[in-house]
Amino acid sequence: MRPTPASAENPTTDVGQAIWEFWTGLWNGTGGSDPAEFIADDVTVHLPVYGMPPSESLTTRDDVTRWIEGFRSCYRPGARFAAELGPWLVGDEFVVARWHFTGTWQGGVPGTATAAPGTDVSIHGVDILRLENGRIAEYWLSDDQLDLYGQLAATIPAGARS
Repeated sequence: MRPTPASAENPTTDVGQAIWEFWTGLWNGTGGSDPAEFIADDVTVHLPVYGMPPSESLTTRDDVTRWIEGFRSCYRPGARFAAELGPWLVGDEFVVARWHFTGTWQGGVPGTATAAPGTDVSIHGVDILRLENGRIAEYWLSDDQLDLYGQLAATIPAGARS
């Protein structure tokens, strides 16, 4: 199935756009919507191994929102995720976008960072959101976590997750 760019002309894609706006608002700390409106009670998360909590530790809407808030707390206000490509609605089941994150790290995760707080960072990634009944039921993240570690002069202990 071919992805359909979200647009006002196609009401089917309005759902995808609304989900994406909520999702980036959550990551940017600017969302005013109730997460229960957009994220299923139980959610499945797929994260990269390095620099992320174990996926199995994020199984509820509250787990996911706390994790995102924890990420945001490591950056000064104004850190921003923005779509570079998309979002696309694939069928009526998936929202996909490539994003760019820019922010000023103020400490925290990764704990092995040796860069000084105040270091500006920039990374890219792709989010895939599977929808069920119009809410996020599953999330895949593919990001340039190793680029972030490089910018923060952080090390990854062999076989470790942070």
